[in-house]
Amino acid sequence: MTLSHLATEDVFVVERNDADFRGGQGMTKGLGIVFRKFRKALFGKPNSDRADTEGQFNVQYPEERLAIPEAYRNMPILLYDDATGHELCTSCFQCERICPPQVIHITQAKDPATGKPVPAAAKFVLEYDTCMSCGYCAEVCPFDAIKMDHDFELSTANHPELDVDYNRLLRPVSYYETIAPTMWSEVKEQAMKKLQNNIKRRPGDIGRDHGQKIKGGAPVAAAATPAAGAAPAAGAAKPRGPVAAIGKNMSEDKTAKLLAIRAANAAKRGGGAADAAPVAQAAPVVETVADAPAAASAAPTGPVAAIGQNMSEDKRAKLEAIRAAKRAQRGE
Repeated sequence: MTLSHLATEDVFVVERNDADFRGGQGMTKGLGIVFRKFRKALFGKPNSDRADTEGQFNVQYPEERLAIPEAYRNMPILLYDDATGHELCTSCFQCERICPPQVIHITQAKDPATGKPVPAAAKFVLEYDTCMSCGYCAEVCPFDAIKMDHDFELSTANHPELDVDYNRLLRPVSYYETIAPTMWSEVKEQAMKKLQNNIKRRPGDIGRDHGQKIKGGAPVAAAATPAAGAAPAAGAAKPRGPVAAIGKNMSEDKTAKLLAIRAANAAKRGGGAADAAPVAQAAPVVETVADAPAAASAAPTGPVAAIGQNMSEDKRAKLEAIRAAKRAQRGE
């Protein structure tokens, strides 16, 4: 392709409106518009016509406020159900892991009776002064527990106050429904279904004890519900595991196997009669509840009647538990 060919076919001539422009005149014209609007804003009279907004503020904040869209992101908040009072948060730590500036700090709640983790948060702190309002925490939350608030007037002279704790983060679902009705209606059904499943795994008031959860910056554990008729004296040895509830939620064979395992563990620890006593007493109780005639046939006869003369307490308890398991399997 030759230069003459380019000149005749591929060159386009752009005509300018101001053919007399010289270097720098375009910038001067733009600055003239800026100064004209600036002068009108400072010395001009208020516009009588709202359509003429040149040089004037079109919203007299804070008396007048623009409508905030539903997807507006400011600072994260936590939701709880109005009906049950249970929080939707399960302390799954997804928001804590994905947070770019790492400003979310969660402590998972534990069952005061067993010490096992439960799907609820005992402590939730969010550093508002470092939060970048990216909304990643709200997007990744599988339980729709954390959402972005529309409140932007958060200025304060107290810097530590911007470390917002659990109680200050909580908002009822009805609040979020007023600021983002469409977005909440899309996830409401699944969020409530997941919440009901989590409530079943929360003992006592765990998950809804907001208002008393944080005192002095430390989580306050909920009081354990004592077993019916249980009033252990001060200094008494605590039973290992749910001994009081044994046989209530378990089948007979599983109960007998559990008793055998506990007796074996007691023998390994050398606990002697102190550890084996609850096991030896529990086996006939379970059989009595399950089948009264079977309990009568469980009494040792013949050579078995001499059991215990040459055996320790823990071995005798273990043997009785194994026999109870075998009888349960045979359906006696």
